[in-house]
Amino acid sequence: MPKVSLNTIGSRYGSIDALNDNFDAIEAAIENTLSLDGTSPNAMTADLDLNSNDLLNVGTTNTQTLYINGVEVEPNTGVSAGSAFQTYSFTATAGQTTFSVSPATPLVSSLLVSVNGLELPPADISVSTTNVILPACTLNDEVVIRRFTKEPTIYPTAATLDFLQAGTGAVTRTAQAKMRDLAGATDFGAIADGVTDNTSAILAAATTSGLKFLIVPYGVKYDRASLLAQASFPDDVVLLDFSGINDFSSAGETTKHFGIVSKDSAPDDTHWSIDSGHHPIVALNNYGTAGSTSASERKATLIWNAGQFANGATQNKGFRGAALLQFTKEATSNYWIFQLRSLAPWTSIANQYEEWRTGEVISSTSTYRLSNGQQYVSASTGTTGGTAPSHTSGTVSDGGVSWAWVDSGDRSVFNVRQDGRVLYGQGDYGATWRHKVSIVDPAAYIFQGVSTGVSKSANLQLIPTDSGGNESVQPYLRAEHGDGLRVMKSDSSTDIGSWTNDGGYLAREFRTTWGNAANADTTPSVSGGITTLWISNTGATNITALDEGNDGQIVHLVFANANTTLVSSATLMMQGSVNVTPTQFSVITMMKVPVAISDRWIEVARSIK
Repeated sequence: MPKVSLNTIGSRYGSIDALNDNFDAIEAAIENTLSLDGTSPNAMTADLDLNSNDLLNVGTTNTQTLYINGVEVEPNTGVSAGSAFQTYSFTATAGQTTFSVSPATPLVSSLLVSVNGLELPPADISVSTTNVILPACTLNDEVVIRRFTKEPTIYPTAATLDFLQAGTGAVTRTAQAKMRDLAGATDFGAIADGVTDNTSAILAAATTSGLKFLIVPYGVKYDRASLLAQASFPDDVVLLDFSGINDFSSAGETTKHFGIVSKDSAPDDTHWSIDSGHHPIVALNNYGTAGSTSASERKATLIWNAGQFANGATQNKGFRGAALLQFTKEATSNYWIFQLRSLAPWTSIANQYEEWRTGEVISSTSTYRLSNGQQYVSASTGTTGGTAPSHTSGTVSDGGVSWAWVDSGDRSVFNVRQDGRVLYGQGDYGATWRHKVSIVDPAAYIFQGVSTGVSKSANLQLIPTDSGGNESVQPYLRAEHGDGLRVMKSDSSTDIGSWTNDGGYLAREFRTTWGNAANADTTPSVSGGITTLWISNTGATNITALDEGNDGQIVHLVFANANTTLVSSATLMMQGSVNVTPTQFSVITMMKVPVAISDRWIEVARSIK
């Protein structure tokens, strides 16, 4: 109540008026106070300020509008002071779904509900008048419902919140637009529990999201082969698969598989590219810390698969291996090797080979199976027995079906060792180059070196080194059209011997090679290893030298007439250093002295007719 100001009584004489004024002031002040017994008037005509003090022992609060902590509270909620919401706690009965929050009639958006401490998503909550409806509970579930006493006028949503990326030129977008840059399988109902088959949810995401790049989160199980077989799955959609649970390589070996998945079509391939302005690199880094053989040998592999097995477990269907490229340590030496290995022949791949398993009905004799690291084809029909095939030749029964061996399920095709030695097929690195015919190609070894172009020779050269480590060029083999196979001198100047289909082998010294001298040629050519030169000049001609001969070459000069004279000189030394004019059908034999000695032709024999 307001402060009371009273008059001071100065004397007992003439104080009646002052007393009356004081009584009037007291009466007015009492009239302006609240009554304990409710005597009227008992109402405030202005705000009551408790100056941060408590209001104690309040019974029923009767007000039109109540704010607590700045939040407007609905009337008759019984909300406790200091709280912006009301809490209801329940211990559920078996199968209970309905929980009363009477007298309130809340909105779903004003509720937070937890069961055994786990908050339920709004999709699991509904409201019917004063009842909150939840999924069926089990006996003694602890249900806590927290109800905001009044729903905010506007809840912020992804569609109304702004997002601004850092950096010059960034534009403001809604948080919803930002989050829709990527879509995932869980946005379309996929459950990442490692058990639920989410193939249909991923198909929905691929066909309805409008995005071409979709994420499959870890733990999302689906059937990759079935998904890619769907006609409605778009060719231009790519899945970034982080599921990591859908595959395995072999029994007892779990593989964490991550990658990209795309259906593709003939004109629409998927390319995973690394583009660089300097030096793009794909790194396979084996730290060797796992304590396994693969770790100690630092294996790194690129593998080609031909689809996924269909007869594996519901989850963890492995891949149908075809071939692989691998870096590893050689098992029997301290060298690294690079190898190409075959995991299946084409016949097995083309016929969709599967892993052998007992109790399988084999209805065709062209059924391919992998067992104990070997590839087989069925030689009979029936139900497979209990003995898995393991033979490496012929045909053997598993106790129900006979299987013919086809090929190894892991066979070396090509190897290069760190020291440069090359191995094709099976064997060891005892030779610098070894090529053994494959076990699936038991034929004679055939090596072919084929030239390209017009009139090109094919050569085989073996080059040793001398005592100083320098290359030492030696005679080599040359094959030429029309000339057969020849052993050539190291400088390629002439042959040493030759093999032909008609004549067999002939050494140069005993081989007859016929040539014709050009008319009136004074220095006829004897190149190409000519051994007999037919000379038929139509007029008088003086021959002063033989051109293009080889060291040690012997040439028989046969004269068709007497029109030719051999002129003795330092390069063409005739018998007695005297010129000779042979008669018709005379023969004179000349030999080329090596350049290192005197570089000349000398007469060794004559037969003058």
